[in-house]
Amino acid sequence: MRVTTRQIALTAVFAALQAVLGLLPFTIPVGVSGQITFGVVGGPLIGILLGPFLGGVAVLTGSLIGIFLNPGGAIFGILTVLPSSLGALGAGSMKLKRGSLIPGAIILASVLVFYAHPYGREAALYPWLHIIAIIIAFSPLAKIGASTFSSPNVKRASLGIPMAAFVGTLTDHIFGSALAIWYFSPFLTPDIWNFILFIYPLERIVAVVLVSIIAIPVYYRLKMSGLIEG
Repeated sequence: MRVTTRQIALTAVFAALQAVLGLLPFTIPVGVSGQITFGVVGGPLIGILLGPFLGGVAVLTGSLIGIFLNPGGAIFGILTVLPSSLGALGAGSMKLKRGSLIPGAIILASVLVFYAHPYGREAALYPWLHIIAIIIAFSPLAKIGASTFSSPNVKRASLGIPMAAFVGTLTDHIFGSALAIWYFSPFLTPDIWNFILFIYPLERIVAVVLVSIIAIPVYYRLKMSGLIEG
């Protein structure tokens, strides 16, 4: 893959955006110290705008800077950069033909890792929204969504962007959940996971809506100006 100077510049700009978003609290995780930042919005957003590779690099770079600027947001230590980076990869991959297989596989593997922990099996209903994301990623809906990004009619992407935002956000979340259930074991008990079951869907749907509201006009402007490709 040949990377142009323009793409490098865009990657740097969005890495800076991700670093800033990493300073802003989005929500407070239940049962552990630290905070979840607006990086959960930045990951899918940047993935949609820049694609899986450049978006993933931008979010990874920005997240690394962010945890040094805001250590309180690094709930997994240095591993904190992984969920948001995979969220960018997942959302960006939804733009590609058959690219949805990537986030689908990541979400499926993360669900299995979650269930591999005894507490995960006691909170069996927890990944229900992620299972919906898997179904979307492996279904013809993903192909339809990807086709909107390559359409000559740029405005058609407004149909694919919410789908990419949903799958990317859930990729971030379930990878983080699978990491958390092992990283914080045995402190995150089944009762906590079953309690979060009623909280995280609203939290993540809010993130999807925010990503979509921002991404649709920004994608349109960047595409029309020739700064990004479909």
